[in-house]
Amino acid sequence: MKEFDYFIGVSPHIAELKIFISVQAPVFHPTLLVGERGLRQEQIARALHQAGEHREKPFLAVNTRALNEDALHQLLFGSRGMIENTQRGTIYINELTGLPSLLQQRFAAYIEEQRWGARSGRKPLQRLVFATEYDSSARTAENRLAYGLVEQFRSSSFLLKPLRERSEDIPYLAGHLASRIARRLGKEEPGITPEAMRMLVEYRWERNIDELESALESVIANAPPPRIDESLLPDRVRYATLQTIPASGIDLPGVVDDYARSLIETAMRQTGGNQTKAAQLLGLRVQTLNMKLKPYAELNRPIVIQTRASG
Repeated sequence: MKEFDYFIGVSPHIAELKIFISVQAPVFHPTLLVGERGLRQEQIARALHQAGEHREKPFLAVNTRALNEDALHQLLFGSRGMIENTQRGTIYINELTGLPSLLQQRFAAYIEEQRWGARSGRKPLQRLVFATEYDSSARTAENRLAYGLVEQFRSSSFLLKPLRERSEDIPYLAGHLASRIARRLGKEEPGITPEAMRMLVEYRWERNIDELESALESVIANAPPPRIDESLLPDRVRYATLQTIPASGIDLPGVVDDYARSLIETAMRQTGGNQTKAAQLLGLRVQTLNMKLKPYAELNRPIVIQTRASG
């Protein structure tokens, strides 16, 4: 599992996840990964698929955020849908509790049907792996269905820790990502200075591995040095833990612009490049978002949407 980003590091959490996968892989029943976005949930689902006996069968990933309810229903439960036609393979769905309520109900019934079938000796047609950000401890009257779905998975779920709760993994993960990015871009493999690494470790990484990789990619693509020092890191990382402003001062407009660009990149990636949906996530009008994107293109720094196996 070394090829998967999430498994890079030395924290007890990673060891616990590897044990979870080894236990769940032979069982072939629905599994739930609970955690924030950007933790490479799809990679974990692939690792679970590859650890099972049906690793040669298809692995299919569904991005529920990119499809409307009718399209999702046809893709999953239609006559030619994945549920009926994926024999012994794995279906990964990146957001269970965010699905429309009718699809949540359909899955709840299907999962219960599969469990009854298993008790009578009938094998499931496929492995289902779901991800969700939903925290069942925050139960309210409005999300009873989501709570019930999460409860169905209690015995086969795993809570993924964000990077800020396992900072001991960041030096290993940053080195791994920097090496891979450099190879992909045809650059010299960079080292990371101790001060730069300290800043990477102390930063909160609200978007987890996705944000860490994006920051390193920007540094390596735009200024490929033999070593990454603190001056090359994005301003939001360099100044995240400032207690006082340095005598040399800071570039406040630059810091704000850097953070805004980061948020826009996240929204565009999350929606597959759909400006209407990205604008909704950012609380902007579509025209306003379009105006904010233009300067980056004019400065030859366009926001590029890349498909990542991140869940």
